[in-house]
Amino acid sequence: MARNIRILVLCALLLCMPLIMAMGMGGSEVPTRIPEPAANYLVTLTDQGGTRVDLSHFSVEGVLFLAGEMGRGELAVPLEEVKDVVFRRKDGELKAEVILANGKSVMVTVKGSLKATGKTSFGNYRIALDEVSRIQVKGLKRD
Repeated sequence: MARNIRILVLCALLLCMPLIMAMGMGGSEVPTRIPEPAANYLVTLTDQGGTRVDLSHFSVEGVLFLAGEMGRGELAVPLEEVKDVVFRRKDGELKAEVILANGKSVMVTVKGSLKATGKTSFGNYRIALDEVSRIQVKGLKRD
């Protein structure tokens, strides 16, 4: 009887193994799939360590604008208006200085947990805005 129970438990474990493995271990997911934005923006992204990467199909959380708080309101700046973004930590918040294509700039507070994604020549790329120091928008690539 005890032998049958052990075999039953072992079978149940083996059947559940694919489900358990699919759940993953920890939060270290690799970006096998990234959002497909409606337009193909090309950027050069520099992380806090100084590593630069050229990306196509760039977006932040799958959308084509940079959103943040400006004063007591919220602002969404379309990528088509952005030339450069410089990120800095100030008073425990992540500040983004957004330099617009027309030369003006605006400061917004962004959520550092938001993910920037894109494609490199060697695979998909994802990074939290907390880890980014600069994003240079090179333009829109027409396919």
